[in-house]
Amino acid sequence: MNDYLTQNANMLQGCSVIELGSGVGITGVLCSRFCRGVVMTDHNDEVLKILKKNIKLQESSDGSMCCTELKAEKLEWGSFDQLNCILQEHPEGFDLVLGADIYILVDFSPTANVPLLFDTVERLLRDRDQKKCKFILAYVSRAKVMDAMVINEAIRHGLQINEVSGTRRIIKNLEGVIFEITTNH
Repeated sequence: MNDYLTQNANMLQGCSVIELGSGVGITGVLCSRFCRGVVMTDHNDEVLKILKKNIKLQESSDGSMCCTELKAEKLEWGSFDQLNCILQEHPEGFDLVLGADIYILVDFSPTANVPLLFDTVERLLRDRDQKKCKFILAYVSRAKVMDAMVINEAIRHGLQINEVSGTRRIIKNLEGVIFEITTNH
């Protein structure tokens, strides 16, 4: 994802971004070089503590080129209460939704994280539908059954999913690809 964003930095210029499953914030910090605002989210409280420390380090670094507002927020996929709180703080919504190597569990229960991820993505995309918000998913295939589930969930949520040409590559013996996901019009 970071290579892709660096090579396509023009698409980040002046955008507001929300990153799902930010981890320690590497992609969000990279985006802060180009975007006007970045909200990094994660569901894990310990990861959020590290993420907030990394934001403070970024803001205090002497050589920082960053003039972007960086924030860290708790977001469990499918939690519309948490998502509504984020959207209330950002009533203008987001121009771009990012998912950099989101870890997707092989799980077919009703609480599986793929449907919950796409519940969240759909809500974010529909919130900014008039500006043609898109979700960029850097996906690493860990199980073929999950590949189909990602595509099927996007379609089930009424979203258009397209593989970005030239982004397929091998990452630690696993195949990675970048998808652009938008609302159907």
